[in-house]
Amino acid sequence: MPSSTTDHASRRVIGARAALIWGVIATVLVTVASVGVFLVAPEDADQGVIQRIFYFHVAIALVSLVAFAVACVAGILFLRTRNLRWDDVSVTAVRIGILFSVLVIITGSIWAKASWGTWWVWADPRLVTYLIVVLIYAAYFVLRSSVDDDRRLRFSATYAIVGFVSVPLSFYSVRVAQSFVHPVVFTSGGANMPNSMLIWFLISLAAMLALFIALLEVELVGRRTERALRALTLRLESS
Repeated sequence: MPSSTTDHASRRVIGARAALIWGVIATVLVTVASVGVFLVAPEDADQGVIQRIFYFHVAIALVSLVAFAVACVAGILFLRTRNLRWDDVSVTAVRIGILFSVLVIITGSIWAKASWGTWWVWADPRLVTYLIVVLIYAAYFVLRSSVDDDRRLRFSATYAIVGFVSVPLSFYSVRVAQSFVHPVVFTSGGANMPNSMLIWFLISLAAMLALFIALLEVELVGRRTERALRALTLRLESS
């Protein structure tokens, strides 16, 4: 067996193990976070039980931005090395980031409707800038499917890098905008919540990060396996 084939097989085995390990970690953390948020964390005196959605809503929002940051870094590494591994990381991170973004919009809309009687507030720059980020990255796949293989990889990497410019704008809009819809979670003085709430928020954030990594590893294993099968099929056909 050629050494390159052996290396690819070893990477797939390592990737599968990493996916399994992170899957277990994510399952444990999500379970602990769910139990803690709904059974242990204190209930907000004003909003009641619906406020508990905050722990997951904000954590998922932060991790969605982390996913886009990973896509940006992977895009830079692909342009530098032309290694397909980085293209896999970039496209997978964007896909997971969009998935998390949709969950942010759903959970945020449920929270807003229950608390303030409205599903969406177009006048709120926090909501609008985040939606713009989602639409920008949704267009990533339109671009990726509209060009051929070589240009698709280069254009996708460039788009992931340029698109990340929108992420800091969304992040800072949360800090500078004043609205009744969103509470300010972190200020210059630290966390804007008691420690009894902060600990469960941090556990929820860790759970969402672990879930992101687990999904990333699983998807990467699938993409590498698919590429290996295509290569094997081409060799069998040529022989």
